[in-house]
Amino acid sequence: MAKLLVTGASGLLGANLVLDALSESDVVGVYHQNAVGCDGAAMIQADLAEPGVARGILEDVRPDWVVHCAAATHVDRCEERPEWAYRLNRDMAAQVAEASQASGAYLVHISTDAVFDGASGGYAEGDEPNPINVYAASKLAGEQAVAGIYPEALIVRTNLFGWNATDKPSLAEWFLKGLEGRETLIGFADVEFNPILVNHLGKALLAAFQQRAAGIYHMAGSTCLSKYDFGVRVAEASGHSADSIRPGALEDIRLRARRSKRLCLDVGKAERELGLRFPRVEAGIREMLAMRDDGRLAKLKAMSAAQFEDAGS
Repeated sequence: MAKLLVTGASGLLGANLVLDALSESDVVGVYHQNAVGCDGAAMIQADLAEPGVARGILEDVRPDWVVHCAAATHVDRCEERPEWAYRLNRDMAAQVAEASQASGAYLVHISTDAVFDGASGGYAEGDEPNPINVYAASKLAGEQAVAGIYPEALIVRTNLFGWNATDKPSLAEWFLKGLEGRETLIGFADVEFNPILVNHLGKALLAAFQQRAAGIYHMAGSTCLSKYDFGVRVAEASGHSADSIRPGALEDIRLRARRSKRLCLDVGKAERELGLRFPRVEAGIREMLAMRDDGRLAKLKAMSAAQFEDAGS
């Protein structure tokens, strides 16, 4: 089996990828502050932004491929702490790219749809990025660092939903929890995106690894919709009334960092060149809900340090 190294193994994509890849890969995960553990996978605690740390780990592990998920993703915190954002989103990406190139490991670098300003939507890979906040600018700088250091790497722009191993809820989890608690929820009707279930993205990344795709690819769901409509789809799929979800506007919420409004990605290049077919959002939500019934969610939650006795050891 191929050996896979996943950075950011406690995050939304990282934890799901570690768990899902176990049947097909020899998996090693790297986390920094949020300890996780997983039966069948080796876990390493490290700060990959420190010079030389990533190179040392890759020299020891010698993976066939690396998926670099670790990043600073809290948009408002990035705005408040730009040095922190660039350290984690640009400098750490550069360290991982240098280490991957030196070891000969195939690298997948995870980026974001937020590199665009959201003025038009329907963004293809050749469209010019125009970040409007520190988070987006630091992620674009990370893309540029990876491309400059390791041109054979794959850079994936995406937007994810799914279950988290830790207590940090994704948008889908936030809607579901509120619906179950009969809370009144506000969904942005003026913010559009095309999210993909994190587990579906993992399958697409495996296909890209097998083909050694290089350069920038957009990998997202095939449904472009507002965040309000996304909440309604979650309600419908889970058997809840959507009456408690109210449409709202981005301007109604005081946020430190500006947000882009129309961020749907054109996934045609990945579908044409890699033979991928990205599912509609309803299929992703149904698959997410099925994870509660087939035991996968329990396994994911068991990865957190509070429930895994050997985490961090």
